[in-house]
Amino acid sequence: MPDTLRWHAFNFVDRLYVAYSIGLGVVIIIFRERLPAWPLYLAIHAVSLAVIAALVHAATRSRAGRFLHDWYPLLMFIVAFEEISRLSLLVVDHWQDGYILALEAWLFPVPPTVWFGRIASPLVTEIMEIGYFSYFVLLMIVGGVLYRWPDKRPFRQVMAASVISYLICYVVFILFPTEGPAYTLAAQHTVELRGGPFHWLVLLIQKHAGVHGNAFPSSHVAAGFVALLFAWKYSPRLGWALAPFVLFLCLGAVYDRYHYASDVIGGLLVGALAFWMVFRIERSPWLLRATNLHPPDEVHSY
Repeated sequence: MPDTLRWHAFNFVDRLYVAYSIGLGVVIIIFRERLPAWPLYLAIHAVSLAVIAALVHAATRSRAGRFLHDWYPLLMFIVAFEEISRLSLLVVDHWQDGYILALEAWLFPVPPTVWFGRIASPLVTEIMEIGYFSYFVLLMIVGGVLYRWPDKRPFRQVMAASVISYLICYVVFILFPTEGPAYTLAAQHTVELRGGPFHWLVLLIQKHAGVHGNAFPSSHVAAGFVALLFAWKYSPRLGWALAPFVLFLCLGAVYDRYHYASDVIGGLLVGALAFWMVFRIERSPWLLRATNLHPPDEVHSY
């Protein structure tokens, strides 16, 4: 086996995805009777592992290969998010929204998604949609700023924390599947949301890439909060500039009826946990070596 494909060449993000892909593959095999297309899913996982290995190898061959290896998680987020939504009821065969609905009925006299309908207007919708759409660029902005630094450790940290936050959400999605208020409270959403170009853009994305499920916790909020936390830590001015977008990302997730308020709170907690986990690794020489968060042969190669 080439040295570039040995385990020590895989950085922390690579190892997380390898573990996730193998682990979910085992779950698919265990519950294969509920999934007629299970061989296809296993084939997809095999291809994913091969692609990761190829990118690890390519990272040692050229600057372009290194760039692709550093940024491939952006594509993996989309692929894994879409896949896990199709496996929502694989382990638990019914939606768990009743627990969240009961909690929010105790907390709020009116469901937040229904209450937002009372203040809905094209202007409010556009403001919320700008925040919701910002999710798609927050990590690119923060990661892009940090990627330009000679020291790649901050970039490794934000990418690792983002992957951790997503994987935590994916595990919850499959163990505690929820479909969200767009389905459970549809009869109470009597006000049609109207907006402008950003509303149209979000609707277009949801039409072609939207999923049924993956509501609690909000992985969008979790990832957006991770990006914001790293912006505050390493570039406070950027952090304060992005803070309003993350605020409206949180509000927009509920306003758009994709998420319960509990989903947003859960997403914030997951993002904070992922941020803490990365710096817990940083404080432990043993964990740094075990995870390969900062590969020694990469630190000086930029």
